[in-house]
Amino acid sequence: MKLKFVHLLLFFTLIVEAQPKTFFSAGERVCFVGNSITSNAEFYHDILLFHLTRFPQQSLSFFNCGISGNVTQDLINRLDDDILIHNPTSVVIMIGMNDVKRELYGQNTTSNADTLRLREQAIALYKFNLKKIVNLFLLKNIKVILQKPSIYDQTAILPKPNNLGVNDALKTCADFVDALGEKYKMPTVDYWTIMAHLNLKMQKANPSATLIGGDRVHPGPVGHLVMAYQFLKTEKAPQYVSKIVITKNKTKSASKSENCEITSASIENKKATFTVKEGSLPFPIVKTQVEALALIPFVDELNVELLQVKGLIAGNYKLRIEGELIGSFSNKQLNEGINLANKTTTPQYKQAMKVRDVLWELREVVAKSRTLKFIEYNADFKRCPNKTDLSFVEVYMDSVFSTKQYTNPYYKLQLKNYLIYKPKEKELENSANLLRENAKQLVQPTVHTYTIEP
Repeated sequence: MKLKFVHLLLFFTLIVEAQPKTFFSAGERVCFVGNSITSNAEFYHDILLFHLTRFPQQSLSFFNCGISGNVTQDLINRLDDDILIHNPTSVVIMIGMNDVKRELYGQNTTSNADTLRLREQAIALYKFNLKKIVNLFLLKNIKVILQKPSIYDQTAILPKPNNLGVNDALKTCADFVDALGEKYKMPTVDYWTIMAHLNLKMQKANPSATLIGGDRVHPGPVGHLVMAYQFLKTEKAPQYVSKIVITKNKTKSASKSENCEITSASIENKKATFTVKEGSLPFPIVKTQVEALALIPFVDELNVELLQVKGLIAGNYKLRIEGELIGSFSNKQLNEGINLANKTTTPQYKQAMKVRDVLWELREVVAKSRTLKFIEYNADFKRCPNKTDLSFVEVYMDSVFSTKQYTNPYYKLQLKNYLIYKPKEKELENSANLLRENAKQLVQPTVHTYTIEP
């Protein structure tokens, strides 16, 4: 005997509206503000990817307002024409890595009074400026989300000389961020604690292991996914992409399925067929991030796309979505539930990967625009007597970047890129806007047909 049932659209609508409220509301414009770790943009592109795929109707726009080398004073200096110009509804701030003045720390501890005094002054200025920045945004009725600084790795055995004490200084900054968040009742994301904990855990097995790159400052893809995880957990992001429950008991199925609309469902002892429109897409994790899954329960806590089929007789079954073989499972596995978010061949996962690809392209386009800001907010560039003639700029800034003050070859590389990208500035802006809209369109869920048979 074949039993058929249909879920009411009303149930699906109620489930979508009942999803947890996170930091952001529909249509928000969010500026991520900070230094090179923010400018890198990987961690918050993961946050954006999660929000777009989990909440397709949110239609968020994130803006990169990070510049390499920045300290709190730099944020104040570029507040109007680099941050507020985006008309943000929310700003997310992480700063401190450069404010502590890493050059004041070395491979050995010191008792030098002048050095200790300069360290204290640096942190005092950081506290003063950060409080000022927060108040400037609040005066404009912009929601502020604080982030504690990521760690400086002073414990890994690496070729890079160690500035011992920098991470302790960052902990002082993190504690101040905590106090500031509590004072103003602001959300605060604690990167410092989780990264310090996981970093030491990794180094127990391998003293050279690090969540941070070889320079001890900038996290790699694994570190950035840890940061995204911590942000999402802090805002209480939901665990489930969806719960698809197919059973012979009509009432139980209706009470357990979540964030999905199931129609045309039929189940018999040896076969189940049904169509599903999920309210979300899974979060696609790529190879460079996989190592993070051994450190954080990202999948179990944030990326469960549950499929349960109850009532099939004992045996092994093939699951197909849109005719594509997804895998073979026992009736016991199907009864307990399968996490489809782990299956890279589902049409939902492939759709989410297209969104990720667009966001990655957006990240690269915006990175070119941030190169322009890196040069144009440089104090020596501001003194350039002719900023409109790129040939003049090239000679002038090359001379500047050849001085002892600029020993890092990164400056000349950015100047080279500036000369390439400046004539394309408007084109880059238009491309970024198109990519943002493209990502929002790509996340819209569609109906899929499932077949489960021996």
